Amino acid sequence: METPAGSGRHEGTPKAIVYKVTNLNASGEGSLKACTDASGPRVCVFEVSGTIDLTDPGLLDVRNPYITIAGQTAPSPGITLRGASVRWEAHDALIQHIRVRTGDAVQGRTPGDRDGIYVIGKGDDPSRRPENVVFDHVSVSWGLDETFTVKDSAKNVSVLNSIVSEGLWRNMHPKGGHSKGLMVSAEKMLVQGNLIAHNDDRNPLETSPSIITANNVTYNGRQVGMRLSPLDNNDAHDGKVRTTTVVGNVRLEGPNASQSNNAWVSVDEKRSGSKIYVHDNLCDGWDGGDVWSCAKVSSSFQDSFKASEPPLWIEGLEVLPATQTLEHVLQNAGARPKDRDSVDARVVSEVRSGGGEIRNCVGPETILYPDYSVSSAGSDSLTGKIPDCDGSKSSAYVDRIIEVYAGSGAGQERVIESYSCSDNNLTVKLNQGWDTVPESGDKVRIHIDCSNNAGGWPQLEENRRELEIPANYNEVMESGYTRLEEWLHSFYDEVQ
Repeated sequence: METPAGSGRHEGTPKAIVYKVTNLNASGEGSLKACTDASGPRVCVFEVSGTIDLTDPGLLDVRNPYITIAGQTAPSPGITLRGASVRWEAHDALIQHIRVRTGDAVQGRTPGDRDGIYVIGKGDDPSRRPENVVFDHVSVSWGLDETFTVKDSAKNVSVLNSIVSEGLWRNMHPKGGHSKGLMVSAEKMLVQGNLIAHNDDRNPLETSPSIITANNVTYNGRQVGMRLSPLDNNDAHDGKVRTTTVVGNVRLEGPNASQSNNAWVSVDEKRSGSKIYVHDNLCDGWDGGDVWSCAKVSSSFQDSFKASEPPLWIEGLEVLPATQTLEHVLQNAGARPKDRDSVDARVVSEVRSGGGEIRNCVGPETILYPDYSVSSAGSDSLTGKIPDCDGSKSSAYVDRIIEVYAGSGAGQERVIESYSCSDNNLTVKLNQGWDTVPESGDKVRIHIDCSNNAGGWPQLEENRRELEIPANYNEVMESGYTRLEEWLHSFYDEVQ
């Protein structure tokens, strides 16, 4: 929370550089990438609003430390990053008031590895370890793998006042239905004030040895709200014990929520010496009594690790009572709470009304993926090599239409009854035999039904506003912030 980020305050005399984002290009002079790729203390400010389409590169990789991304400086309706995974490897960073909407374009990053934001780094390379990172007022949606991930190679990470929504369900992921929300496993984390909505699972999933989870709202998770998965599941945390504080959170059921998983948190820990404090949480349909405050405890060690007071806290941390959490989060979460795009506005409205659902696709158009060549075929089967094939869950392609669209068997469509994978070779068994058995080299594609969709991509206006950067902006003020930081703070009232 005390990171200097891009201000340069970690140096004796701050020498931060301001990079103006003046266009919506994926790269080049005046782009966001020009700022994220630069080195040294720096602040990215925006003189343009709209959508930065990163679908073709598929990835925005931020490696260089001491950076602030000040999305609040963009004119209305703000900035959306489209089509990409944002991979965060830089330490000492502040990311504010930005939308990341990854989506399901056929081109771009491999579907099985298409997260929204993932804070990952390299555990064996200290220069690429994301420590002291704050995500504040971001909106992340439409991930195909995880929508938001903070891995164990990170440390000291805060996720605040954000919306994590609509991890896509039956889309292009090779495991089939894979709508995942927020997964965190870094050491020393604060997750506070977030709305996590319309995700099948991981709302959130935590294997962090030290974390405070406070004043979050989970809505319409098909499975349990929050999972405290055992530290034994993560080799990076060998020898550590869990100190976890879970307070003031709210779980609301929705149309897809399972009635059998109505707890706020599922506790499954057995690491000796761990201390877990669960207090003042609210959840719809809870029938488990008052023990542990909406917690489902799956461990026989609960008497040894149930704490009577928070084992982990931050001096000065303000936490609302659970009765005030819902309204606070609905009013304040997301990239621009005063200036929401249609996606965030819809999700918040659905939480209020009890509507909406877990979505399969961004828009209504049928997705044709994978598109590949036949290597061999039988009377009612077909084999070909695809980019990523995963047989661990045999549901990804079942009941989908496969179409032969080029070659001797062109024009035939069948329904996939079952399938298997071997070295990225997909073999499908069909519901009926071929009229004409496809030949090697024929082209086939699988249809993904997108009738259950999120309504398509919002159209954001490209507006411009020239920014006058303060003179002597590196001067440290009486508040302890630089003049530039105080100027950035002055934009908050426009967006939150």
